[in-house]
Amino acid sequence: MSDRPTPGHGPALLSTPGLVVLAVVAFAVELALFGGVGAIAYSAVGSGVTAWLAALAATAVVVLLWGLFMAPKARFRLPAAARLVVAAALCLGTAYGLVQSGFPAWGWFVGVAGLAVVAAQVALPTAPDGRP
Repeated sequence: MSDRPTPGHGPALLSTPGLVVLAVVAFAVELALFGGVGAIAYSAVGSGVTAWLAALAATAVVVLLWGLFMAPKARFRLPAAARLVVAAALCLGTAYGLVQSGFPAWGWFVGVAGLAVVAAQVALPTAPDGRP
């Protein structure tokens, strides 16, 4: 494998304003997703210390799994197609849970923006090893 970057990847990928916006939206969706999982866990448990512990635990698990399998520098990064399916499922599941838990605006943001980011990643060029 060459050390030369693949055109349209790494720093060159963020060479247009539209791609910078996509990266910022993707990061915002990830943060909203992580927080959303915590909010769903809190709502499911009720209130009080137990609910806060459930929220922290659920968020920690999702962040850990995201870091292991989904993040750009993940130790066991899933193939591109699997990452897209997992991201779409997480966004839709979290969006549904947020709406059902009484956070409709947050849920709609995670669902709509998350699917938009997934769709954009499908359209982006991929490196020979499958990295977007």
